[in-house]
Amino acid sequence: MSADPGRLLGDLYRVDGLLGRGGMSEVYQGYDERLGRPVAIKMLRQPSIGSGVSSTELLELQEAQASNRQRFLREVRMAAQLEHPGTPAVYDTGLTDDGRIWLVMQLLRGSTLESVLDRTTYDVDARPTIAWATAIAAQIAAVLTDLHRVDVVHRDIKPANVMIVENGLVKVLDFGIAILRGASALPRLTQVDRTVGTPVYMSPEQHLGRVVTAASDVYSLGCLLYELLVGDPPYLDSSGTPVRAHHLQSPVPSAAKARDDLPEDLDGLLSRMLDKEAEARPTAEQVYAGLAPLVGGVSAGGDDVQDPTRPFRVPLLAPRPRPAEPGHGDPLTDEEFVRIQNGAAALMADDQQNLAVETLEDGLTRAAAEPYFTLELGFQLGMIQFLRGEYRAAAAHLTMAEETYRARLGDDHPRTVQCAFYAGHAYAELGEPLKALAQLRFYLQHVDSTEPDNAEPLLESRFVIAQMLASDSRPEEARAELEGLRSEFRHHYGSGSTHVKNLERQIEKFAEG
Repeated sequence: MSADPGRLLGDLYRVDGLLGRGGMSEVYQGYDERLGRPVAIKMLRQPSIGSGVSSTELLELQEAQASNRQRFLREVRMAAQLEHPGTPAVYDTGLTDDGRIWLVMQLLRGSTLESVLDRTTYDVDARPTIAWATAIAAQIAAVLTDLHRVDVVHRDIKPANVMIVENGLVKVLDFGIAILRGASALPRLTQVDRTVGTPVYMSPEQHLGRVVTAASDVYSLGCLLYELLVGDPPYLDSSGTPVRAHHLQSPVPSAAKARDDLPEDLDGLLSRMLDKEAEARPTAEQVYAGLAPLVGGVSAGGDDVQDPTRPFRVPLLAPRPRPAEPGHGDPLTDEEFVRIQNGAAALMADDQQNLAVETLEDGLTRAAAEPYFTLELGFQLGMIQFLRGEYRAAAAHLTMAEETYRARLGDDHPRTVQCAFYAGHAYAELGEPLKALAQLRFYLQHVDSTEPDNAEPLLESRFVIAQMLASDSRPEEARAELEGLRSEFRHHYGSGSTHVKNLERQIEKFAEG
């Protein structure tokens, strides 16, 4: 079902023509009646269910739609927090009468990098300048730097997801994979044979279905920069060798061999960005620092309004987040402590997450002199941060809470075990396998496995442990862990379930790797 042209959303935004459609959402051109400006409106799609659909298929569609809705909400919240000039501005959000979520964003006018490359010739006498290519890549690196600071991984950097607008500013688009398909960097149990990313630009770890981190975005940017400089991505299907095998096994190609005017420093940086090992790649900020001087302050496009070298007259990297301001007020009383706990819980129930976090952070500042208050508020804040996808902050708070609960209540206390579970999954999301393994193995040792409510968390944790073993370069142990889950998955979810199918697919990937 599509939006009706001319209808008003929230009594403010007129829906005009359809701009594009993806697997989970549609984007329309719209108009802000109050402020008199054109906007883009993104709306979650409703699945079309044809006749003859089995009850099992219907259930899977309903589960997928519920999951997509939660992920869309996460995209809305995450997008609203991004303030970098290289990401589209978010203006508003709401619900239609039939419950569809909509997001009003800045309407961008320009050209996607994909269309620019389609019009670009790479003949020796006419190919783009080094400044042009590095200016585009540096701007993308600046956006990624800002995203990675808040533990967001884009996971689909490619020419179609980059737009050059007036004044040469580069905008990174489509956070659908990063957020709509789960901010989680891990393959989920219900994802069956789903490729997360675009194969030509995907990192080796993405092709293997392993943990995806900020380094994966750097690899994808390396593929894109190589294409900007040479005319083609570094790896394509060739003579019976699929692109996946090239990303996993083929030597890193030298752009300098295809372009003799390439500076040696740039060729070296590009090679490091395309390293097979994620740990060997530079950070996005280091990429920016290496590329920005190569722009040279020289216009790459003459009078072209989309000249990407123009924005280098001002700094591109967003400022680091300012430290939180000190709290105020006297130390907490018992009554205020209870009020803060209950208030934060009520705000979460009312979907006011930012206010819940602010309430707890203020309470923590005032609770500094009272260890019990600090412990309980820190635990509550860590849980909320986990739900918001703020995994680094969540891991810090939950690890600290777990250590205190262990000392006071013992290893087997439910609160200790709960902290270990969420801290372990937070570290997994961050791509820190050793910390994740320590927490999740502790959880498995001390959780009450006879409690029915713990059945799925146990299976999920063992699945993630396998991912962490693979991420720690222990593929045989990872595969053995997954194979050990076969019978339990079949018993718990059913032999034909999506969970079992995905488990088998993950085992096959480790065998192929």
